[in-house]
Amino acid sequence: MMNDKDIYKLFNEVKIEESEFNDMKEEVNIMEKERIKKNLNKRIRGERNLKRIKYTSTAAALGLVCLLGIGAASPAVAKNIPGLNSIIQMLNNKNGDQGEYEKYSQIVDKSVTDKGVTLTVNEILADESKLIISYTIKSNKKIKDLQVFGLQRFLKINGKDFYGSGGGRGEYIDDYTYIASEEADINLFKAPEKFNVDLKVREVADVKGKWNFAFSVSKEEIAKNSTIFKPNKKLDFTDSVVTVDKVTFTPIGTYISLSGDYKEKNRKANPSNIFEYGYWIAFDDKGVELIPNGIGGGSSNSTTFHSEMNYTKVKDIPKYLTILPLKIIPSGGGGVSVDENGKETPITIETKKPTKISKAIDGIYPIELSQGKMGKLIIKEIKTEKDKTIVKFTAEGKVPYFQAESLHIEDDKGEWVKVKDRDIRKDEEKPNEFTKVFEALDSNKKYSICTNDFDNVEMREDLKFNIELK
Repeated sequence: MMNDKDIYKLFNEVKIEESEFNDMKEEVNIMEKERIKKNLNKRIRGERNLKRIKYTSTAAALGLVCLLGIGAASPAVAKNIPGLNSIIQMLNNKNGDQGEYEKYSQIVDKSVTDKGVTLTVNEILADESKLIISYTIKSNKKIKDLQVFGLQRFLKINGKDFYGSGGGRGEYIDDYTYIASEEADINLFKAPEKFNVDLKVREVADVKGKWNFAFSVSKEEIAKNSTIFKPNKKLDFTDSVVTVDKVTFTPIGTYISLSGDYKEKNRKANPSNIFEYGYWIAFDDKGVELIPNGIGGGSSNSTTFHSEMNYTKVKDIPKYLTILPLKIIPSGGGGVSVDENGKETPITIETKKPTKISKAIDGIYPIELSQGKMGKLIIKEIKTEKDKTIVKFTAEGKVPYFQAESLHIEDDKGEWVKVKDRDIRKDEEKPNEFTKVFEALDSNKKYSICTNDFDNVEMREDLKFNIELK
């Protein structure tokens, strides 16, 4: 059974890393659940001959997929929201993504007001893999729960309904203003170099109305500065034969596109993964771990599948990538498969809950946190400055960035302290050293620094391989 937290954050196939759940303490009432379910039913339909899967695994699955939509704001929007310049760069920088989003974005700056709500499409951007739409919502009444809004169910590309995976990210400027962006995976949609986008939004934050937009998008400029390799590398996995079709480097991201055939025909759909060992840790030719930004999304039917591993922009194109496949077992949850007619079939999945590892924050350093077979975290310093608490630490193990993402702080009631800045790798020359910024700790409370033992993660070093980029 899905619990309230799963439903609340995993709407519309939004897929996020475990760290995104740090402040996920909201409760969802029955009416909200029904509204989210209705939106899901509108959104998720199978492509012809493909069975779409709605993922509903819990956070401790550690990011089965992590498509985080990143948006951009036009100068007009920045002017209307004091203190903000480029929203796209701000949202990405907070996640450690230094892609050149602002440089390649196209200003739309169109607003429609209905029922006291103004929806503004700020900027758009597309590359080989994804379409990004940033927007602002302003209301004459307080607005909430916009984390479950989602433009994608209203999206059409060249007149056709968009069916695919994607995600979103946003934040409140105040009680009446919300800025966000959404990302739609257009790799399988095969959008041309230039295409038209239509948005006919019919509901915003439980307000029904009409907010219609139409604009064109061009991938031409960003394509000129992108590099594509087609290694056609075949891999023999336990449950499938996988082909690495394409590796793409663009100014805003790095993508590994792959396809596969299941060894067991008429395979039963599994909402926790498209194929086994389908979470790929990638290292460049210097051994530095690429920052994940959307791992494992895609489509499948009973015999074949397509998937994409998404990472942030790299500074320089490496000579090769080294891939370490992981299998991540969700700590809980379930799901449904949805066929091309919209029929839902409940699915149960294998679950395994890792053990939490924690130690009291007492001002004595270093603090060492074991992560079982993965390695360990060593906390060097925890310092509170005004409105934030800064944690400096190192990760020792085979997948340091992956390990570092699991760090969090809890108060004495088990409540997670909200993360303010998820850009944890501050120095490219020191890839095993990390800094994580949280909301300021209350000096009158007791806190613990936490991670887990990754007992639900199976790392297959025997399946490690290189992708030569020639």
